[in-house]
Amino acid sequence: MKCPVCHGELQSSGSFCPYCGTRLDWPGSTRIGSPGSKHVGVAIVLIVLVVAGSLFAAGLLVPAATRLYDDARNVLRNLTCLDPALCTNSTFPTTAGKATYDQQVSMIFAQDFNALNYNVTAVSQTDSSGFGPAYLLNGLSDAGYWYQVGLAYNWPLASGTGYDPGFHFIWEVFAPNGTTNNPVLSRIPDNVNSGDVVGLTLSFSGGADTVTMYAVDYKTGAYSSHTDKAWGGAIFTGSSSVPSTRTPTSLMTEWYHPSPSETSMRQVTYSSNFQVSKAWICIGEYVPPNPNSLVYSQCTGSALTLTSQLQKYSYRGLITYASQYEFQTGPS
Repeated sequence: MKCPVCHGELQSSGSFCPYCGTRLDWPGSTRIGSPGSKHVGVAIVLIVLVVAGSLFAAGLLVPAATRLYDDARNVLRNLTCLDPALCTNSTFPTTAGKATYDQQVSMIFAQDFNALNYNVTAVSQTDSSGFGPAYLLNGLSDAGYWYQVGLAYNWPLASGTGYDPGFHFIWEVFAPNGTTNNPVLSRIPDNVNSGDVVGLTLSFSGGADTVTMYAVDYKTGAYSSHTDKAWGGAIFTGSSSVPSTRTPTSLMTEWYHPSPSETSMRQVTYSSNFQVSKAWICIGEYVPPNPNSLVYSQCTGSALTLTSQLQKYSYRGLITYASQYEFQTGPS
């Protein structure tokens, strides 16, 4: 199978394209065919449907078939528009009630670390559709691999139309070419409660050439630990200039919503004994099925020089506070 966006080879069990991040749950995502013939085949089918549509309009075919034609036309319009030469002024559709919009509120570190260790308060919060956020610690290694560990609540299923209820530890690893293991949820229902403090750790083990992603609930003792190859990496690299990568060393509250520009965020606090001297604050939203679909995004104009006092940064109705030892996302 091939991704309909970048045409990369897919594993049949994947929920996301490992190369461009496309969620593989929309019509046509499992199409099979050679890259050279794919757009041609789609165009031919589309022409056939247009001719059929003319017959429908003339009353020569039944109304039920007309509805089928309309549905197929809408799907094919968006598939062909993956190649700009085939059409213009089309957008990828969203589905009401489906967790489509990916909202990210981040503190991106400007310095390097050998290890990262942050605590986060478990906050059980949802939007009006029942979807909740993930509280993430991210590390970009000097070998180009991006490691994530965190805590998720009511995290959406790959289909985007439902969620995995309750708290779960979550981890994911991205290779430099964008391939990923897909998010992995640890099954720990009833072992993390709202208000608990959860520790998140990313660390290298040089002799074993591994990175450990570790999460623990200090109150209940529930924990999850996973190791993955470090590929020679030894540090988590900071951003020396305005962040241009979507995979920086950072803290992030990430939340998928069915509607754009949601601001129903309660306060979540990340804290650490690590002293962070400089960081960027970035707030953005995307529609992952379309890699070019930026809804909004803004970062601080330069890296903030952090002190012991919390500094406020807000954008699009979302508020953050940052200091040398703390990062808060929300309240809205």
